[in-house]
Amino acid sequence: MLYTFVFCTQLHAQKLSSSSAESIKKIEAIIIKENNSKKDTVELQKRLSFLKNSSSKNEQILHSALLANGFSLFFDKINSRSEYYYLKSIQEAKKSNDLSLIIWTQVNYSKYLYFYCQIDKLIPIVLKTMDESNQIGPSEMILPEETFKFFGWIMSTVEDKSAISYYKKALQYMQNPSSESAGVLNAIGSSYFRNKDLSNAMYYFNNAEAMALKIGDSIRYAKILGDKALIYQEKGNLKDAVRFLKQDILYSQKFKIEKNEMYASILLAKILLKVKDTAELEEILEKAGKIASSKSYYRSSLKEVIELKLIVLGGKDPQKELLLRRQLKQIEEYLLNTNGNTVLQQSHWLIQKKKYETDNEKIRLQLEKGEKTKSLIILILILTIVLSLVTYTSLNKKLKTKKITLEKDRLLFEQKLSDASYNIETFDEYLKNKNKQISILETELEEIRNSVAVQSEEEKTKLDKILDSHLMTDENWKNFKKEFIKQHGEFYNYVVKNFPELKESNLKIIMLQKLDLNNSEISNLLGVTVDAIKKSKQRLKKKLGERYDLLFEIIEYK
Repeated sequence: MLYTFVFCTQLHAQKLSSSSAESIKKIEAIIIKENNSKKDTVELQKRLSFLKNSSSKNEQILHSALLANGFSLFFDKINSRSEYYYLKSIQEAKKSNDLSLIIWTQVNYSKYLYFYCQIDKLIPIVLKTMDESNQIGPSEMILPEETFKFFGWIMSTVEDKSAISYYKKALQYMQNPSSESAGVLNAIGSSYFRNKDLSNAMYYFNNAEAMALKIGDSIRYAKILGDKALIYQEKGNLKDAVRFLKQDILYSQKFKIEKNEMYASILLAKILLKVKDTAELEEILEKAGKIASSKSYYRSSLKEVIELKLIVLGGKDPQKELLLRRQLKQIEEYLLNTNGNTVLQQSHWLIQKKKYETDNEKIRLQLEKGEKTKSLIILILILTIVLSLVTYTSLNKKLKTKKITLEKDRLLFEQKLSDASYNIETFDEYLKNKNKQISILETELEEIRNSVAVQSEEEKTKLDKILDSHLMTDENWKNFKKEFIKQHGEFYNYVVKNFPELKESNLKIIMLQKLDLNNSEISNLLGVTVDAIKKSKQRLKKKLGERYDLLFEIIEYK
């Protein structure tokens, strides 16, 4: 009954999962298509009208979310229209009780907040979304690779080591090779670099670089060069760091990647300042400052540029220095309320607090689940004990009968061997019968050991004694060796003469193998494991070297 219930439940879950998978694929196709949309909001609204007029609630939610993205791209800053549609998409997703849509709409909004440095608003939403993402499998999520990658970004912001695990999760769902997977490999390298693991950082940077070159992604290649420069700087190899950064800047200028050019220029300026190479420093800072001033969300970079300019000035131009300090003060006040260090520290505290609360919640749920399943476990345990007792009684009865039979067989063969004239054929038959009996006994002993019930010490001792009595005794071995030399004297003398390093234990294996016994049969007769026989042969091979193959050729043919 229990198996039937579980089977039916799994079957039902598979049907639901199949239906959900089709819906998710459709949604993903629409999102991917709109990722590269232009800034024309009028054209965007026309293009998305089929979603707005759709009878599907999910497609209407998608309409609001994608429209919000379009306005964000058009205004290129925090704006009320994007805010309205992002929040609307989240509210409608919650009403639909579709967790995959709730997670995606919240991640979609979080990306907007992250891009425009609204960290204080961002963190509570991301924490909630991370918690919700643990409630469903990645196959049930919309674009899991993008979701996990974004979680990695967030955790990188607060320098949390879990960023790496999120990035690696994202890689599992990305096409390989691709620009996206190269980007994630690069991000993993950056995370290792922040954790001071330079070896792993360089490993992932190199992998990302190789992939970017393979697919011809020059933009990604430029960014990777800049990141590799950080490692060379950390190791004190400033010459190579400068070379990589200059390459990064050239690629960024060629492909008009202003943001990357700005970051690379600031880093280059810091290194040139360190080595006191001021020849091109002012020009680099001027270009970086121009880019940093062009966007409100570049103000943290603009702050760095101004601070570097002040160091370069060194009090030489008081009027210019005063203007820069006023500008710096305004930027610091702005950053204090957006993405400054204070906000980031608060965000880090929030994440730690959330982790603690989540861990406590998991423990509480586990305890509740344990109470609910306690009765079922007790029932299963009782049934198992009853079944084990029945099995034990039956097995015990069966073993007693077999013990008597095996003991009779053993005595019969021992008597037969004693009465018969010794010859190698008799020994051969005797050894083969012993192997059969040993195998039967070992099987029966294994059954007892694996039985749930506990066998009495007396019963175990009796079986062990019978098993020991079937092994090759010293007296039997002497008789066997004597008859073997009679039958195979030439072989035995040749081996002893040409291989004087052989011990008695080696000769036992060689003589038994001469009678076509395999490793398992030899191990049974000698009372050792098959592995022990194999290791003995390996040691012999090491001792004899090239003569080992010759020995076994003699065993087979001589």
